[in-house]
Amino acid sequence: MEALKQTLSRQKWLPIAVATVLLALLLSVLSPVFLTLSNGQSILVQSSVTAIMAIGMAYIIMTAGIDISIGAILFFTSALFAQLMLDTGSYPLAFAAAMICATVLGGLNGVLIVVFRMSPLITTLATYSIYRGMAIHLTGAQNIPVPREMGFLGNGRILGLPVPILILILIFVVGVYLMTRTRFGVYVRAIGDNARSAQETGLPIRSTTVAVYAIGGFVTGIAALILLARVGGLQSGIGIGTEFTVIAAVILGGTKLTGGSGSVVGAVIGAVFLVLIDNGLNLMNASPYIYDVVRGSVLLAAVVVDRWSALRGVAADRAARRARLKETTA
Repeated sequence: MEALKQTLSRQKWLPIAVATVLLALLLSVLSPVFLTLSNGQSILVQSSVTAIMAIGMAYIIMTAGIDISIGAILFFTSALFAQLMLDTGSYPLAFAAAMICATVLGGLNGVLIVVFRMSPLITTLATYSIYRGMAIHLTGAQNIPVPREMGFLGNGRILGLPVPILILILIFVVGVYLMTRTRFGVYVRAIGDNARSAQETGLPIRSTTVAVYAIGGFVTGIAALILLARVGGLQSGIGIGTEFTVIAAVILGGTKLTGGSGSVVGAVIGAVFLVLIDNGLNLMNASPYIYDVVRGSVLLAAVVVDRWSALRGVAADRAARRARLKETTA
């Protein structure tokens, strides 16, 4: 029983998982439409874009970093793909160029941070404006439709399952494997836990940091193509505010803003939880103006709980040191 308690206490995503189940039960009571199969699939499909980006963001935050520019990377990747499809009509060219650019833009954030030792927040806030400006310059702020065949990526099915959900499952499995079964995952957590100690022990801090930002850009590129397929074309509002939703999902999932602790599982559950809130508000015909208020309140509560938990940890460490000191001097 004690081993089970210790195992559960290490799963930082457990509270958000419980909250998600309780919210689902509440919504099923409030609305008979909620428990339908179509609504369940709709929630998962809507969650897919945020969840895919949250997996990349979880890696970044676990190194004690953050990427505010992912909303702009989402927009730029969508703009580049749509413009290339309009100009060339070539799917392979547009796909390859979009994915390479998304990965490079993400990785460039990491390079700027490690080479110039810049703050991740300030760096990615600056690149947010640059990337978004590049996208607007590229397309002239015009809405661009994409070919109807591309809709399969956002609305198609394989063996009865929506394609976005299958892509999310694939990225989730790879993300969990990298984090839990490879040295790369160990490096990510070690850097976030104590970068100086990680450097003194010879861990590849620079390359690992650049890699996590590049991963964030890569998965954002995939999310961009899914979103583009779902909405049917490029719209100028794509990506605005997305970064805050993604960061909220990661924090709600138990990843600490100070780094060193977190999980891919929690990030995905956090994304589903946020979409569940939107779905519930929609089913109850709530005013659209209240959505941001509710999301912000939930995020604020999560940050407060995270901070409170951190302070409790510090107090426990101090108490343990005092106890050891008394034993030594007794």
